[in-house]
Amino acid sequence: MPVNNNIITIAAIIITYIYASIPFGVIIGKLLKGVDIRETGSGNIGTSNAFRALGPVGGGIVFLMDSLKGFLPVFLVYVLPLFENKPIIQIILGTAAIIGHNYSVFLKFKGGKGIATSFGVALGINWYIALICLALWGLIVLITRISSLASIMAAISFPVCMYLFRQPTAFFVFSILACILAIYAHRANIKRLLSGTELKMSTKEKKNVTPNK
Repeated sequence: MPVNNNIITIAAIIITYIYASIPFGVIIGKLLKGVDIRETGSGNIGTSNAFRALGPVGGGIVFLMDSLKGFLPVFLVYVLPLFENKPIIQIILGTAAIIGHNYSVFLKFKGGKGIATSFGVALGINWYIALICLALWGLIVLITRISSLASIMAAISFPVCMYLFRQPTAFFVFSILACILAIYAHRANIKRLLSGTELKMSTKEKKNVTPNK
């Protein structure tokens, strides 16, 4: 890879990380409701807690903005003639987006759990697999009202679908990495699921858990 392309790639990684670090959940919560969603429900800045704290409109906006964190970098790599070996660059920037959302430089390296951002990346590299994962997430939420369970199952289904649909090796490896990051981010949720104390999406209460711990 030429030196100039290396510089562009490094710059793209840094820009993607900083962009994905923007805590849209916190910003939109304060703009729409005058609340800090870190102080309600699960205390998380992502989509599920945004729906819980801000309602369908606020939650939908947060989902859109967090999804774009993953989609835009991957899509721009695809359409712009700046990069060689596009699939590799796409997964590098997709990973940078998830890490930026989960470990935001603006929130002392705390953040969300990366599900909406991972969906955005998946949408950018294979739209129908992304929609399958989203449909599974929606079905589990509809049945259980537990977003964390739906998110974990959707994350697991991501590499399964990549394998079944015989996607490029780079995308399959990325899907495994995204699944691992999602499950790690949900480790506290898994403990609460096992103990039967996990919050449901309709639950509104003061912050009672520590996010990402």
